[in-house]
Amino acid sequence: LTSRSGFKLLQVQNYAGMLSTPHGFQLEILPKVGKNLTAANARQTLLTMLSHLPGFRHIETQQATLQAQRMPLLEIFIHQFLHSVSQLLKQGLRSDYVSEQGNLAFMKGKLMLSAQLRHNAVNRHKFCVDYDDYMPDCAANRLLHSALDKLLSLKLSSENQRWLYELRFAFDGIPLSRDIERDINNLRLERGMAHYNEPMAWAQLILRGMSPSALQGNTKAISLLFPMEAVFESFVAQTLPYELPSHLKVIPQAATYSLVKHGSNDCFKLRPDLLIQSRRPVQTKLVMDTKWKLINSNSQKTTQYGLAQADFYQMFAYGQKYLNGIGEMYLIYPAHDQFNQPIQQHFAFSKTLKLWVVPYQITANRGERMMWVKDVSSI
Repeated sequence: LTSRSGFKLLQVQNYAGMLSTPHGFQLEILPKVGKNLTAANARQTLLTMLSHLPGFRHIETQQATLQAQRMPLLEIFIHQFLHSVSQLLKQGLRSDYVSEQGNLAFMKGKLMLSAQLRHNAVNRHKFCVDYDDYMPDCAANRLLHSALDKLLSLKLSSENQRWLYELRFAFDGIPLSRDIERDINNLRLERGMAHYNEPMAWAQLILRGMSPSALQGNTKAISLLFPMEAVFESFVAQTLPYELPSHLKVIPQAATYSLVKHGSNDCFKLRPDLLIQSRRPVQTKLVMDTKWKLINSNSQKTTQYGLAQADFYQMFAYGQKYLNGIGEMYLIYPAHDQFNQPIQQHFAFSKTLKLWVVPYQITANRGERMMWVKDVSSI
């Protein structure tokens, strides 16, 4: 929270996603990737990046791209969850062995001797038993039912609302999870349950708040907040290998060197976002860092393109330690309408150490995202 001209404002810096309140108010925060980007294109950009993250790889990007034209983010995620549950039901709900105890009129499973003596000393026709029953009341189905139930409190589009009520009927007779974390930890997706993978991934996101940065608190409101610096860095790390020739590989978050030594101790680890190494022999060829910031290739004289001096100090340290002061480095920024080509001239730390500033095209096809300043097949 901040204030301006006497008014209280909610300012979200370098985050994108959606905030909702228990009262049903929803605020959509889209990534700023260019001044002329429409809301639909901004959603598509975010969904493209999220679909490459480990926790969101179940996003069907082709379907989500179409939905981005007419749906806010929350509706898109819910629609994809409902679609995955619908596909699961076509293959049928699985049952599992569930441990049960009861005082039955017949012998089943294992007799609980102490309970039998305590309860059935007179009623000898009954049996206190511990047994396993094969039934749909298993952790996976309870979690799916609970995720569907949580969505009932939200104001959804008529399409999603109708679909939600239809799907809940299929879980009639299956109780809600009484301990969500315990059921998640006990979850077993065994052979023949591959069709549970996608809906279960969505269900866990919904039940845990739907985001790595979900709002905390005892509320049914669902919020998504994604730190865009981390999202962009991870997206580049996941997609950059497809921009490289086969003899090169990507090493994310290397921490081989420190800035200084203090006695025998290494101090201040140097962690460049990405190293490009040759496979044989293993040798660092390029050092890269990603920045979630809009720079302007036309504003050299006024603001040095919008580049930060601190980033150059950081890259200089990386170059000295990881390249021994000899080689080339890259600062990677998201491409947009005012930065769609690499800055033509490199930045020279010395005669042997150079830095290039290049755009990364998020929504481009595989193999066309990275704008190299020179052919990397020969390095």
